Amino acid sequence: MITYATGIAILGAITLAIALLAIKKSDTRKKVGWVGAIILFVGIFTLVSPNTFPTLQNPMTFTAVTPSGDGGTIISTGEAYQPTASYSAKDKYSTTAVSGTSYYKVGNLPATTTAKTNVKSGETYTYWVENGTYYVKPVIFTAHEGANDIVADAWQNGSVTITGYDLVNHETITGGAYNTSMGANDQANIQFTYQGTAKQSAGPFGGVMALEYNSTISSVLCTGDQITEDNPYHVTYSVSDTSHTYKLWAYTADMDDGSGNVREINCQFKNGATAAGAGASYKITFIPANYYVTNAGDIVLDTEKFANDDTTRTGYGAPSATFYWAA
Repeated sequence: MITYATGIAILGAITLAIALLAIKKSDTRKKVGWVGAIILFVGIFTLVSPNTFPTLQNPMTFTAVTPSGDGGTIISTGEAYQPTASYSAKDKYSTTAVSGTSYYKVGNLPATTTAKTNVKSGETYTYWVENGTYYVKPVIFTAHEGANDIVADAWQNGSVTITGYDLVNHETITGGAYNTSMGANDQANIQFTYQGTAKQSAGPFGGVMALEYNSTISSVLCTGDQITEDNPYHVTYSVSDTSHTYKLWAYTADMDDGSGNVREINCQFKNGATAAGAGASYKITFIPANYYVTNAGDIVLDTEKFANDDTTRTGYGAPSATFYWAA
């Protein structure tokens, strides 16, 4: 590729050569020789210091911008420099590919199912996959030049084991093995444990813990590293018995983070002036949050499709366990 600088240098050299070899009259040769020398000097100086004459660089190359819906195609020196993106979702703990309905967002525009393979450098994109057995975490990325390889982490929906333990009487209460007495004005201290499945998750983004109990109970206080009364989610909960009430807590993503570790929740029940009654039940349920696409085209996290005026749950199942009072 010949640049202006190279062309000037060549022209100067030719002119100088003609002056020295072809022109007989010394005064004419001298004048032409000076012109050739000056042209040669300019060409050599431009080669050595190209930034001095930026408008003279690469005259045989071209730059063109062709607008398109995905940001335009830039052509430089005859080559295309269109940033691209490829998308996939896979199991966080294996190489298993996760398929489903893929959604793509450009900035704050509504999500669509049309893949954004041509992207614009510096622009923000969101990618998410809806799958009936895997929880998929959306990827939000800022496109850069070249190839953008986007991979979303996914967790296979796993099973959960929930157990109960009477902290005062030192008895396992799971499966009715022991029923704690809950008479008038009684108090009970119950510990619930949650154990997920290693390398899977029944709630990798957190969710809502619902504790349902007999209405005779005046107060319930639950504590644990993974729960909080500051609940950002929306839950439509229906009690299993008309004599029951319930209370909600949010639980964090590390309740079931794929490690399979046991999590503990300690609850103190304070009864009112009436005994709970032999066989009266209480129930703990974990309602997982999951992402969904709203009618406005946003990808949001919740336990139900609240933004769509829909009480349909977004997660895959709701692990629970039921326990009973003795009297």
